[in-house]
Amino acid sequence: MVHHGAKRSEHFTLHLTLYDEANFTTAQVDAVPDAKPCVEPKTVAWLHLTGLHEPERLSELGEHFGISPLLLEDILSTSSRPKIEKRDDEIFVISRLVTVDPVEREIDVQQFSLLLLPNNVLISFLEGPTEVFAPVMERIRTGGGGRIRRFGADYLAWALLDAVVDHYLHVIDRLDEAIVELDERLQQDATSVSVSELYGLKHDIGQLFRAIRPIREITSSLVRPTSRLIEKRTRPFFDDLNDHALQVIESTEDLRERSTALRDFFLSAASHRMNEIVKVLTCFSSIFLPLTFIAGIYGMNFKHMPELSSPWGYPAIWGGFIVCAIGMNWFFRARRWF
Repeated sequence: MVHHGAKRSEHFTLHLTLYDEANFTTAQVDAVPDAKPCVEPKTVAWLHLTGLHEPERLSELGEHFGISPLLLEDILSTSSRPKIEKRDDEIFVISRLVTVDPVEREIDVQQFSLLLLPNNVLISFLEGPTEVFAPVMERIRTGGGGRIRRFGADYLAWALLDAVVDHYLHVIDRLDEAIVELDERLQQDATSVSVSELYGLKHDIGQLFRAIRPIREITSSLVRPTSRLIEKRTRPFFDDLNDHALQVIESTEDLRERSTALRDFFLSAASHRMNEIVKVLTCFSSIFLPLTFIAGIYGMNFKHMPELSSPWGYPAIWGGFIVCAIGMNWFFRARRWF
């Protein structure tokens, strides 16, 4: 097997979390054979894998848990399209985890996969470390008697996917703030916004839309009761997840429309500014055109020109220049051309 994608983590790490309503343990697992699922029927085993750049370790994990090589290939290929595969004995999901740098405002997209197996076993795969799932772990750690500790691995799968979708909303909010900021700057002074800013924002929104668009297909499939791994009591949460996914897609489409409107407004403002400049230059050219014509006539080197011998010829020419310039300027302003 071959890993296709960037190396986002220095080390291949495995974290095994075991919990039920009364007990909770979590630890890093050094060897794959030590990551054994718990045999207790009510204990949830969550194995979280970070770092996909060591295919041999992933292959060893696949052999240990009986994971199909085809699924492992999809996990290792980080350019795989987000999808869901549901069978009686497993549910496999590939999605995109989108985060944004709070300082640089750069969007980062990495692949997130999860595999739900019988006996309350869930395995998640991530390219690099992230804090997106920290609230889920905190709920497990402090949630003695809470819903997440009373439900099975299917509820944990919902919690992880819900964290992914909720983070989409966080990224959308950050992009929405960027659009509002650019819109205010455009309203005040269109020249203060550069083309690179507009197209950079539009690129980020397009990248976000491509990453989250397939989530609707995934959540819709999870709503349908076609797998025994999802209990009846957990289905309402997947219905809510499906609604959130629809909200995310609609919000992203709204961002795309607003970014397009900003670009059109910027181009319109730039075109209007250019037209104003051309109009002013054209008016000045029109004012000086007759003056240049008159000056050209009296700049010819003919000996017999009646005005050359007149003592009032020079002041008369200047008077004609001034009258012509003032008259054309008045005409342009009366027509609101200038």
